[in-house]
Amino acid sequence: MKIPKLPSARSVSTKLLRSVWKKVSSKPFPDIYGYAFDDKDFSYMLDLLKKNPFVIDTRVEEYGLDFDNKFIEACTFVFQEKYIILVKQSADLVDSLEHELQHINEGNFAVES
Repeated sequence: MKIPKLPSARSVSTKLLRSVWKKVSSKPFPDIYGYAFDDKDFSYMLDLLKKNPFVIDTRVEEYGLDFDNKFIEACTFVFQEKYIILVKQSADLVDSLEHELQHINEGNFAVES
């Protein structure tokens, strides 16, 4: 899967990812990439992921109910043995990263391919 070029896409720095990782884990830092998108592009990326037959949506598992994608602020999936975190720019970046990195630390991902 190739992440399409979207105008709002911004890379999350490895320095920030490592810093937040240290808050949630004492394990070595895994191969993680983060991207922030405006709400429209984030929804587009989420729709692309949901159309992938290899993606497992675990929202019901995590929250106990299914809900509209507009309420999702971040998600994590695995691609080519790398963790990819997508975050809405309107969400608190550090809080969202901490939540998603906790999933990685525990071996749980919002979506997985």
